[in-house]
Amino acid sequence: MADKLKQAGNQLKGGAIKSVKAVGSVLDDFKEFLNRGNVVDLAVGIVMGAAFTAIVNSFVNDLITPFIGLATQNNLENSFVIIRCPGNVTDCHNKGLWSTPADANKAGAVTWNWGRFLQTCINFVIIAAIIYFIVKAYAAAFRRKKPDTTKDCPFCAKSIPKKAVRCPECTSMLEEPKSISDSIDVISV
Repeated sequence: MADKLKQAGNQLKGGAIKSVKAVGSVLDDFKEFLNRGNVVDLAVGIVMGAAFTAIVNSFVNDLITPFIGLATQNNLENSFVIIRCPGNVTDCHNKGLWSTPADANKAGAVTWNWGRFLQTCINFVIIAAIIYFIVKAYAAAFRRKKPDTTKDCPFCAKSIPKKAVRCPECTSMLEEPKSISDSIDVISV
C-alpha cells in the first residue's frame, strides 16, 4: 500500500513538474511575442490613429462644418428630416419642434440624420487623403530605387536586357561583340 501511494505521489509530482514547465514555456513564448517589434509598432500605431482621428474630427466639426452650416442655416450635425412623428403628435413635419435629432428621438420621432452622415463622410475623405499622402511620402523617402537593368532597342523600341547584343523581339544586332568571351557566358565547373 505504501508503494502504491509513493508511486502515485511520484506520478503527481512528475505531472506537476510537466505542468509548471508547460506554463513556463507558454509565458516565455508570450514574452517573446510581446518583445517583437511588430507588436509594439502596432500598439503605437493604434494610439496614434486614435489621436489622429480626434484631431480630424475636431477639424471637421469645428472648422469645416460651421461653413456648411451657414448654407443650411443649421449646424450640420443637427440637420435631419423627420420620417415618422411620435404617437402623441399628429403633425410634426416642417414645424421645427425639435432642434436636434437627439431631442426628436427622445420625443419618439424617427429621424433621418443626413447631416451627421455627411459629416462622417467628410471625416473619412480627409482621413483617407492624409493617410494617402503620408504613405506616399514614406514610400518616396524610404523606398530603394532598383537599378535599371533594361534598355530600349533602337530598331523596335521594345525593352530588352542591358547586356543583350541582339534584340529578342526583332532579332536586330545591337552592337558587335568585341570578343567571343564578351558574347558568350562561360560557366566554370
